[in-house]
Amino acid sequence: MKQSSYSRFLVKLLGSGVALLLLVLSTQCYGQVSSCVCGFITLHVRGTGNTSSSALSFLGLGLTRSVVFRGNLESFGPGTITDLQAHWTDNQFNGANGPHYLEITSGSHAGFLTDILDTDGLSRTLTLADDLSSVLSGGETYTIRKHWTLATLFGPNNQAGLGAGSNVSADEILIYNPATGFYTTDFYKTIGLGGTGWRSTASSSFNQANAQLDLTQGILIRRKQAANLEIKIFGTVKTGPTMAEVQPGLNILGNVYPIDTLTLGNSCLYTGDLSTGLTGGSNVSADKVLIYDGLTYRTYYYKTLGLGGIGWRSTASSSINASGTILPAGASILIQRINNTAFLWQAAQPF
Repeated sequence: MKQSSYSRFLVKLLGSGVALLLLVLSTQCYGQVSSCVCGFITLHVRGTGNTSSSALSFLGLGLTRSVVFRGNLESFGPGTITDLQAHWTDNQFNGANGPHYLEITSGSHAGFLTDILDTDGLSRTLTLADDLSSVLSGGETYTIRKHWTLATLFGPNNQAGLGAGSNVSADEILIYNPATGFYTTDFYKTIGLGGTGWRSTASSSFNQANAQLDLTQGILIRRKQAANLEIKIFGTVKTGPTMAEVQPGLNILGNVYPIDTLTLGNSCLYTGDLSTGLTGGSNVSADKVLIYDGLTYRTYYYKTLGLGGIGWRSTASSSINASGTILPAGASILIQRINNTAFLWQAAQPF
């Protein structure tokens, strides 16, 4: 990439625990000029304060990695897209080059993210993890980025400073899979058999440095050290809408935007349609949104019946309008989907 100009400014996000430094860049990307807003956010991980054995923090990836390619797709097939104007090499966006994902940036499914499984340079075709043939019409724009990994987010040698040690003593990074109902747990290992480095509790010897962290995934940190920890993430501001799958049961999803302007009211979590949003109802029957504040889980739902009016409410009050409740930047929320169908949450860019 060729940088031609930039300006710099600091945005302070009061009350969010996230500091954001932005750089507005004009860059040359594979012959196409694009603009991006780059910088860092500071994520805050709670320590125990010597009052408990561990402390929880629900984090979100508020910045993406840089765009490595952008284009327009000419055609598509079951699980593939083709861009005849592209110039790719085989496996450029997969395999040894690390995990990449494609984002559709126009059309009805703008904001849809899907992993790239294969890159064919000769046919200029990408094989994707999802079949989008039923929702694409041709001509949609797209971008390609590398995924965050444990090494790129926290440093290959744990430069972020999480507590290291064994699978018992080290701080833990937990990723919840709503399809299975289980967490994967990773930590930075410095003692015992199996060597030093990023490991999973499933294996003390397999290197997890390149373990993929999806942009919309919430990241749960279980810290076992007394002191709080600040982690800086350097990246690019995500623009446009973003789609994330909400499955039946528990979901932990990150706020992908780096400023405190995403609220329950503008989140598009409730659309009035069960196929595109949360189920409304009472504090018993409605789907729930939970936000952890370090001490308790504050629970919200979209109220459609009973005394107290209609709209976003907290389980603490059926009448006070909660639509202005912030989904914090640099954090993740929990969604308890009571309805037994999944849907794609299409969050609009909140700035």
